[in-house]
Amino acid sequence: MKRIKTSPAKTRRLELQAKALELRRGGAGFVEIGEKLGVGKSTAHRLIEASMADARAQILASVDELRAEEVSRLDGMLAKLYPKAAEGDVQAIDRVVKIGERRAKLLGLDAPVRTALQGGGEDAPAIVTESKVMFYMPNNGREQA
Repeated sequence: MKRIKTSPAKTRRLELQAKALELRRGGAGFVEIGEKLGVGKSTAHRLIEASMADARAQILASVDELRAEEVSRLDGMLAKLYPKAAEGDVQAIDRVVKIGERRAKLLGLDAPVRTALQGGGEDAPAIVTESKVMFYMPNNGREQA
């Protein structure tokens, strides 16, 4: 494993970020964080922002990795079920369809459904202003006049 050289200033900043984030997670405000770490309120705020940016970057990197892992897992299941589905096994067909739906969701393959309210746009169906409604009214033994 390659060692990364870090300057003392960067090491201190990373330690302050970690402490600031821990205090923030515990419900401390920026003034309190600043007091406990010996920095000003604005520095405490910047430490929290930097910590959160680092956390977001790590999450985004791992999301792609996790998505690829999940798709690979689904592909493995699909490979085992597909031959049974091709032979007409109804349960296997159902599972293959569900795997396909999950895969499409993970990969963003499903196009969003376009909806429009009546009269809500140029291509929306026209609003009907006149309509004739017919009711069946039985005679019930009464004579019509």
